[in-house]
Amino acid sequence: MINQTVLVGRLVADVELRYTQSGTAVGQFRLAVDRNYTNQQGERETDFINCVMWRKTAENFSNFTHKAPWLVSRAAFKLGRTPTSKTKKFM
Repeated sequence: MINQTVLVGRLVADVELRYTQSGTAVGQFRLAVDRNYTNQQGERETDFINCVMWRKTAENFSNFTHKAPWLVSRAAFKLGRTPTSKTKKFM
């Protein structure tokens, strides 16, 4: 896989598991990732990243993870447009 990244952070909330009309599991969650440096005020900034998982991976992730633990995630990014935006964003 060429398009790959590793994120280390904390779950903001429990995984939201739902199913599509065809029965495919979809898990959505937000990951809080601290930056390695501090800003001018000496505070560490945090990025909040929206993530989506599909099928059995989503079901297992939902069953075995909970809010706040540290998490290491290896994933691929998808670049796309949201319905309300004409600019490209990482999705």
